[in-house]
Amino acid sequence: MDLSGLNGSPGRLTSAIRPGDRTSLRQQNLALQAENAFLRQQFADQNDRIAELENRLKQYENPHTPSSKQGGAGNQQNSDSEQDDENEDAGSDSDAASDSSPGRNPGHEGTTQPPPDPDTTVRVGEAYCHDCGRVLTDPDEYVSRIIVDIPLPIPIEVTEYELGKQECSCGNEVLAEHPDCPETGRFGPHLLAQTALLRYHGRLPHRKQAELFDWQLDHPVSPGTIYNMTERVADRLRPAYEEIRASVRESDVIYCDETGFPVDGDQQWVWTFVTDEEVFYTIDESRGSQVLEDVLGDELAEDATLSCDGWSAYPSYHRKLQRCWAHLLREAKYVAERHEEAEVISEILHDLHEDLTAFDERDPPASARERRRAQASLCLEELVRADYESEEVTQLAEKIRNGLGCWLTFVTEPDVDSTNNRAEPALREQVVMRKVFGGLRSETGVRIHETLATMVATWEHRGLDPPDQLKSALGGTRPDSLREVSATELR
Repeated sequence: MDLSGLNGSPGRLTSAIRPGDRTSLRQQNLALQAENAFLRQQFADQNDRIAELENRLKQYENPHTPSSKQGGAGNQQNSDSEQDDENEDAGSDSDAASDSSPGRNPGHEGTTQPPPDPDTTVRVGEAYCHDCGRVLTDPDEYVSRIIVDIPLPIPIEVTEYELGKQECSCGNEVLAEHPDCPETGRFGPHLLAQTALLRYHGRLPHRKQAELFDWQLDHPVSPGTIYNMTERVADRLRPAYEEIRASVRESDVIYCDETGFPVDGDQQWVWTFVTDEEVFYTIDESRGSQVLEDVLGDELAEDATLSCDGWSAYPSYHRKLQRCWAHLLREAKYVAERHEEAEVISEILHDLHEDLTAFDERDPPASARERRRAQASLCLEELVRADYESEEVTQLAEKIRNGLGCWLTFVTEPDVDSTNNRAEPALREQVVMRKVFGGLRSETGVRIHETLATMVATWEHRGLDPPDQLKSALGGTRPDSLREVSATELR
């Protein structure tokens, strides 16, 4: 279409377009509109897909992901060429052990455990010469080698208890008792103790324990029998478990955490409460503050401190908290690696925590602690007062703002840690058990699990020997075979 000679007037231009050209332009316009709608839909679909992939990526790259899992399943080691370059750059030091490598440090003299006294001596006089094939029977001397081994199957001891039965003058029928003869079942206290320890210290499933009975003891039992044995142990220890719950309630500082734990296919939660003397576990359907009320009472003492993460159940239950700095610093570092404007936040938080920790270690007086806490509080308020462009950085600032009254409790409370790291190892043990066992199947299993896990962890926390404590609780060394062993006596 030739537009030469037109003066640019809209009316003149419109009148110059022939009807056929208008039809063509309408068709082109409709085609462009259709293409635009398609591209808009494609753009929206791509945005949805990007959001989905980012959410999946957060499972592997977030501030709470262990370093061993960061990068996802595709995280590969250095290529062979890169590894060769590193070894070449390392020179003669490439074979040297790093500071974190296993084994003794260079220059450290090794020690060998002295051999035990032999129970029997076997003298071997004949020797065979592998060069000429002769058999030599007159040794010049004997070389001693002490070998430690166990017989298989491991010998078991079967004891019959004949318990006197008689009628008391009051009319009651009385049966004599012996501390090594359990009231239920035919397995003694040593075997019951080992079964419980293999489950809750060795993390061995019931089926695997049944196999050990067959292989090592030559005494076949079913997995159900193993389960019943652990139930008897848990019943025996339940009073001590409740005493630990009561002791936790009276503590001045309690470190809390929780994680998912399946029960009969449904999601439930295992909670841990750690003090200076106790490690307490409970499993509940709820992740809310009601669990805190069940364990710690309707109201915790006002001067008691709960150390926790940012889960909303804790501030709903108690006012005096210590929010975990390990979580905060890890998240700040993660966000700073993704957004430049968060680098200053991360640096200030790390420096502040390091400075406050050093200050706390000097054990200053209470007045100095109050002044230092006020200064640190102003620093945190300055961080959250600024405006940030990135949504992720804004969320980090909001997290700091939400915990402003709880980040600095440790500064004025000398017995409180700045992190919740005391609860983390206790909870990590439950995560490992969840992966090994796959969860629990019944309320009875829940009661067994929380009871035995609590008692074993508490004994270890106190520096006691779990096998000795279990044997003491189940029989043999009980001071009085007619009454329960309390948690105090088990210390």
